Amino acid sequence: MPTKADDLPTDTFSESGSAAASLPGDDLDPVRSPDAEGAAESSEPAQVSSSRVSNLDSLLPNPGDDEPQGRRGKKSAIVEAPKETAQSDISVGKYYLDQKNWRAAQSRFQSALVLAPEDPEVYWGLAESARHLGNFADARANYEKVIEYDPDSRHAKEAKKALEDPKIENAKAAPAGDATGPQ
Repeated sequence: MPTKADDLPTDTFSESGSAAASLPGDDLDPVRSPDAEGAAESSEPAQVSSSRVSNLDSLLPNPGDDEPQGRRGKKSAIVEAPKETAQSDISVGKYYLDQKNWRAAQSRFQSALVLAPEDPEVYWGLAESARHLGNFADARANYEKVIEYDPDSRHAKEAKKALEDPKIENAKAAPAGDATGPQ
């Protein structure tokens, strides 16, 4: 490689005497090989450098692109997960009562109580499962709730009869926050 200005071809010097790189007039792409003759003279438009920000909108997703597509390209509503209902918990709780699975029944009725705190059917299930588990204080409290919420129902009549049982009648309510009864 020549190191002196005298050794370099004269066409590479500017009028100020400093060395300037010479590129063919149409070739503005420094990455393209100068051997690609005729590429700059083609009728195709020149490619734009990837560092330009124009047409960035075409790369970004549209606001509705993440919605699921239905058949034939129509947008469909997002399917939500099935919601838990008190009635389904009550139904399963009754099933467990019939099967004499007292703990499972109690669990389902406790779930239903969160969703339907004024449903006498929930208190009936809680009372029955508590009674069979030997938790007479909770059974008594729940039987009383059945009578309070629906005094004329079949369960209220059964609750009144159950409250006459000496075990339930004499059961003392546990202090608030104390769940140390038999389970």
